Amino acid sequence: MAVRDQSRSFAIRFAAAIVVALILMGAAQRAIAGGGETLLLAVVVNGYHTGKIGEFQLNKGTLRARPQALHDLGFKVPKSIPVRPDGRIALSELPDFEWHIDQATQTLYVTVGTKRLLPQLLHTETSPASELPVQSGLGATLDYDVTGTSVTGQKLGAGQFNFRAFSPWGVASSGLLAYVGGGPQGLGTNSVIRLNSTYTYSDPETLRRYRVGDFITGGLSWTRPVRLGGIQISSDFSMRPDLITFPLPGVSGTVAVPSTVNVLVNGMQMLSSQVRPGPFEIPQIPVITGAGTVVTTVTNALGQQVTTTLPFYASANLLAPGLQTFSAGIGFVRLNWGFLSNDYGPLAGSITFRRGLTDALTVEAHAEGTRGVAMAGGGIVVNIDNRGVLNLSAAGSTSQGHTGAQFSVGVQRIGRVFSAGAAAIFADPDFRDIAAMNGDPVPTRQISANVGLSLGRFGSFGISYAGIDRNAASMPIPVYAPPGTVVTEGGAPVSVYYFLPAEHAHILSASYSLQIGPVSFYATGYHDFANSGDSGVQVGVTIPLGSRSSIGGSLASSSGNGSAQVQLMQSPVSIGDWGYQAYATTGRTSQEFGQLQYRSPWGLVSAGASRIDRQTMVQGEVRGALSFMDGGLFASNTINNSFAIVDTDGFGNIRVLDENRLVGRTDSAGQLLVPDLRSYQVNHIAIDPNDVPINATLPYATRDVRPPDRSGVVVKFPIRASYGALLRLVDPSGKNLPVGSVATLQKTGVSVPVGYDGETYVVNLSPHNLLLVERPDGQRCVVTFTYHPIAGTIPSIGPLTCRKDGP
Repeated sequence: MAVRDQSRSFAIRFAAAIVVALILMGAAQRAIAGGGETLLLAVVVNGYHTGKIGEFQLNKGTLRARPQALHDLGFKVPKSIPVRPDGRIALSELPDFEWHIDQATQTLYVTVGTKRLLPQLLHTETSPASELPVQSGLGATLDYDVTGTSVTGQKLGAGQFNFRAFSPWGVASSGLLAYVGGGPQGLGTNSVIRLNSTYTYSDPETLRRYRVGDFITGGLSWTRPVRLGGIQISSDFSMRPDLITFPLPGVSGTVAVPSTVNVLVNGMQMLSSQVRPGPFEIPQIPVITGAGTVVTTVTNALGQQVTTTLPFYASANLLAPGLQTFSAGIGFVRLNWGFLSNDYGPLAGSITFRRGLTDALTVEAHAEGTRGVAMAGGGIVVNIDNRGVLNLSAAGSTSQGHTGAQFSVGVQRIGRVFSAGAAAIFADPDFRDIAAMNGDPVPTRQISANVGLSLGRFGSFGISYAGIDRNAASMPIPVYAPPGTVVTEGGAPVSVYYFLPAEHAHILSASYSLQIGPVSFYATGYHDFANSGDSGVQVGVTIPLGSRSSIGGSLASSSGNGSAQVQLMQSPVSIGDWGYQAYATTGRTSQEFGQLQYRSPWGLVSAGASRIDRQTMVQGEVRGALSFMDGGLFASNTINNSFAIVDTDGFGNIRVLDENRLVGRTDSAGQLLVPDLRSYQVNHIAIDPNDVPINATLPYATRDVRPPDRSGVVVKFPIRASYGALLRLVDPSGKNLPVGSVATLQKTGVSVPVGYDGETYVVNLSPHNLLLVERPDGQRCVVTFTYHPIAGTIPSIGPLTCRKDGP
């Protein structure tokens, strides 16, 4: 007995020792890991409840936290503070930082200097970048503008055609000019001239465009772009319409107590927000370009206000810090564009680069070269203390052993009351670029200046000067023609010379405009100091007759020859609108003109006649587009941007809305072309659910689409015939089946409840149907019936007897 008691006592002591050892081992492990108690505490900073909860560790009176957790709570954490192996730092090591814990409320109270707090970021309401992917369908569009003219017995025809085929993989486009009965001088009676033929792939993620074919090189204010046929890579911010590329003003401040911050830009409120005690910051306040002021008012709970005014100058010529653009291309110089289809010159290359370094400084560089010439240069754009923008550039070239230089300077200020600008480009006679080596010499001097003044209700006044000096040039064009002719098919090579005359113009002009109610008055005048002192002046008045129509008159004098004109016009803006234009001019040469226009759903049609002295001309014009997409051919007005094909799965006469604006109704095939969508932006397309037949189902009535430019997208609204009927179910005695019964269509397995009067609505019916019914008491029965759909209505069928043993 004693032995068993001793054994039992030993076992108890041994078990207790093991438990104590395990506890001590756990404590040791916690000590190694950092030890202490983990706390989740509400945080109050300088008496302000942040509404946030932080994770902390308390160990022997020392409170620790991870740096990221402190950052999320709004505290600055100096990098010089050592971090423990467990990834935490002691709050006691933070400068100007005091704390205590209220155990009862599990709240951490912190007193800290405002310089140790992260600024609270406030943002104005701007359109965020859309997460909706860019979508393009597969199709093609032909824009056309065809004109027929009859003058003095001669009949002429001309047309401009732009074809593009689009897909998710890019856009292939080509343009043509066609002449019948008479074309450009030297190109024969009938001719077809190819314009640009280009394949373009646009990447909205990287904001880059890749082109193969004809393109225009990138350029700056002091360079001259040229047409090349080859390959180009360039950045294009138009694929992000929400992106503001120029520097925007920002404001910051500090408040000691909870306050309200109001921000006004040029008198218009842009932001009103509550801020907690501490620093705050409002970056990138949206403004329009030009000079202006940002007024910030901070109001505390006692109504005390502090107002600060910040002047700014925003310019699209500047790039935001870190933002950059570039364009690089190589190809053969396109010559005589618009006159000859396939006239290409020597190989050439061009590269342009711009980058914003600071809010006030943007740098730019450009280089180009072709056979016999190389040119390069650089420039800067500077914000001058928020008073305006200064442009400076310098470039040099080498050509056939000669070197040349070009310098430019410009300054601009745009304000709400006063605006002014001036620019000058000077080049020495030996300066060359790609255009100069292909028949277009560099102007030796270009000077421009302008001043504008807004006089409020007294109108506005402007004065400007433009001067240019450029030498004459001629360029031989090799063509093929038989002897004795200029240009026809085949024949011997000849050369046609196109001459670019010298240009010397120094024009000073002034303008004044005034609006009194709806009536507008204007006056303009000019004087050319270079061409025999040519001068002119014109005064006029315009009176609106409605939202689309107006009448006006003017008096003019040029080089001593006076004239008077009266005109009447109305614009055809929407489909179904009629428009007209008529004017008569008297003076040294008399002229009368009249034109009638109609904007149909398929294009703009116009017809008119004019008479100059004794010569009469009659002209007709048709302008529109043909698009092939979603298996259909659609005629419409000219499509300048993107479009959509709304497809309602064969249901016609359904109203379609674009941004809540009625566009039209679907045709008999259930399709409608919606033009003028905004490329790379979200467009809201909808159909009117009231037009959907009652016996059809519509899963949704609105769709958002984001098409690329010059492309189309199919917007499907999958309307389905419901093949439904309202059934009345009864038992063999003729009584309505009780409420709560469940009917299941055998074909689909879909169950529906039975309501009052034994009625239930069932869809997706067939000519012959079987319905399984379970009553609330668990009893089951079967209904069989036939169904014949009736267009435009929901048939009622019954009473139908539900039998236990089936039919």
